[in-house]
Amino acid sequence: MSMVVRTLAMALVAGATLAACGGGGDGATVATNRTAGQGITLGEPNGGVPVVSEYIKLAQDAACASTRNNLYLVDNKYVLWDRAGQCADNAYGQTLMGPTPEAVLCQSGDTIAGPRTSCTDANLRSLFDTMLKNLDKADLGLGAGHKVERVPFLPTSGAPVAFTTVVGEGFSNITAPRQVVVKDGAAWAALWAEHSKTRIAAPEVDFSRQMLVGVFAGDVDSGCKTVSVLHVGTRDGRMVVEYEERDITPVAICLPVVSQPMQVVAVPRSDVPVEFVKAASDWTSFQSIDSGTRSGVQTPRKLVVRDPAAWAALWREHAGGDAPVPKIDFGRQMVIGVFLGAQPSGCYATGIESVRHADGKLKVRHVDTQPGPGVFCTMAITYPAHLVVVDRSEVPVEFSQEIRLLK
Repeated sequence: MSMVVRTLAMALVAGATLAACGGGGDGATVATNRTAGQGITLGEPNGGVPVVSEYIKLAQDAACASTRNNLYLVDNKYVLWDRAGQCADNAYGQTLMGPTPEAVLCQSGDTIAGPRTSCTDANLRSLFDTMLKNLDKADLGLGAGHKVERVPFLPTSGAPVAFTTVVGEGFSNITAPRQVVVKDGAAWAALWAEHSKTRIAAPEVDFSRQMLVGVFAGDVDSGCKTVSVLHVGTRDGRMVVEYEERDITPVAICLPVVSQPMQVVAVPRSDVPVEFVKAASDWTSFQSIDSGTRSGVQTPRKLVVRDPAAWAALWREHAGGDAPVPKIDFGRQMVIGVFLGAQPSGCYATGIESVRHADGKLKVRHVDTQPGPGVFCTMAITYPAHLVVVDRSEVPVEFSQEIRLLK
């Protein structure tokens, strides 16, 4: 057996081990596809070529990567890890690594002392700086002289996956119930033409990094019926999309017309199976305490407060020492808060949209708005936040993030 064949077998075993642990099945897929289809040798022992599964394990285990968590194989020689999350410290960071995750070549990110960038090899600084400036580009700004490939993977089993709403409407030309997974531009153009039957172009999607999942309810007998993606997560090597069909008649006045509610969202691209689950939830009412973009909490944070001392400390940090602390009966209630930390413009906001009991957890969905392409925003640093009070519960609280782009 040749060294390359033995090495590939090792990589596949590593990927299979991750899959058995949950959420890592994509690692084995990457190893197979990259070796067979793109000529990339994985894992030559001490040969200077990264073993992809090792970096996937690193990214999956990261404590602060819920908002962004991407791996890129560069020139079959380096791995760039780009991650961000809602954490009090070290909320974002980029790391350039060599043949192993321990071989850190360059680092950049948030620290307790402020943003820092450094390289152990000064010759790599220009390459690293180019990547940092072009994280939104598929080639990381490196151009045709370099080979850049994104490494798809799922978070660990049970972890939430942030999703971005691409389109959500009450009327569609798709009149039968349907659940869709779209992974390329041609399929998206065909679905959009069937849905809209107009000459309006389909919203742009970067299928090198993303894929679409969507739910079409088909014909329903009321304009008061909606369909929504509530949560996207991982479970045993699958991506699980929870959605809800809801009748809002008790709280709205709607026309007695046939409608076709639908929603399509973008999620990180993956080759794992996608499972759609219709949610059976026990919805919990909540009351807003405060929301806005001027919070004194200047680092990203999601939290649950169940005692008066912690609440008083949080409120002083959020609203300032002179603001009276809202009264909460912690024998019966608790506070849930989402803080986005410092954001670059007035187009950023956050709001807790739903709280529900499901699967032994209290599931909190917050919707974060961001500027879409070409949107003009007031250029001021903002600190979006939302605080709500709900009935007290001792079950685990799980947050999920939906992103909506302003148009």
